Amino acid sequence: METDLILSGYQVTLRPVTQDDLEMLRTWRNAPSVSQFMVSQDIITPEQQTAWFKKVSRDPKQLHFIITYKDQSIGAANLRVLQGADLYTATVIEPGLYIFEDKYRANLLTFAPSLLLNDFCFNRLRVKILRAVVKSDNEAALNYNQKLGYQVVRKGALVEIELQQRSYDQASKSLKGLLSRPTKRKNNDVR
Repeated sequence: METDLILSGYQVTLRPVTQDDLEMLRTWRNAPSVSQFMVSQDIITPEQQTAWFKKVSRDPKQLHFIITYKDQSIGAANLRVLQGADLYTATVIEPGLYIFEDKYRANLLTFAPSLLLNDFCFNRLRVKILRAVVKSDNEAALNYNQKLGYQVVRKGALVEIELQQRSYDQASKSLKGLLSRPTKRKNNDVR
């Protein structure tokens, strides 16, 4: 895993996960507000979290980030190769993310980390397809991803969705415009 790759834009920063983030990530991931939408809902122990970090830290097929907004950690994001030897030769990548902080869910800022990841994947890594799997009862995630241009490929208990750059560029244009404007907010609220 690249430990120096930092992505910034659309008002957020994605920085690599460090050892110091592990307990925060474990707490977030075990919270019912997050775990209910995960394919695996098992409670993660500190030992499992440490083992996971040791594994992904050396894996050239994965990157894991902390999402920050105004210097506050608000969620996590990741990229995982589905086809290719590593991230830089991948043709298909699975992005994932969650926002832990309630006040940043269900508003425009929620799209910022996805825009940043998708831009990185399509423009820098030159991947052909982004693919994700969403639980069929997670309507919020399905709607969210469709607003980014994802198309449903297969339905079942898990819904497989795909995104190609052309669809993404068309669907994301207005979101990018809104999130790229200078902000003038009172009380640091996101609208």
